[in-house]
Amino acid sequence: MSIDYFEVNMTADRLQFIPVIESPKRGHVPLPLLAPDEPRAPITNLSPAKRAALIACLSAGTLHKRRGVWAAPFASTYDKPISGVTIADLRRMDMLALTVLGKSASVRLTTRGSWFARTAAAVMAHEAS
Repeated sequence: MSIDYFEVNMTADRLQFIPVIESPKRGHVPLPLLAPDEPRAPITNLSPAKRAALIACLSAGTLHKRRGVWAAPFASTYDKPISGVTIADLRRMDMLALTVLGKSASVRLTTRGSWFARTAAAVMAHEAS
């Protein structure tokens, strides 16, 4: 999962770069960032795969299990699938909540996971600018 471009929001005191993902089914999807007074989550302890999984879930809303791997509902064939081990690790860290209905499974961000995902998106935005 990669960021396609950044929207620039200019206020009186600063510029804010908002990462945006273009998806075939959802179109323009801006990723929510941290509030100005919100502290950053300690994402340095997360692997790049875990950060990518959190950002994918942030942009898609949910991830679904298909053929043994996890992906966003609108993922293209070129998007890198997310391994079950990564999802299991994030669930143990209380960042993802699992829902199982029959044979289908999906995960969504918890409050804690959203904080980490928004921090990761903000760091990516800062590094790209």
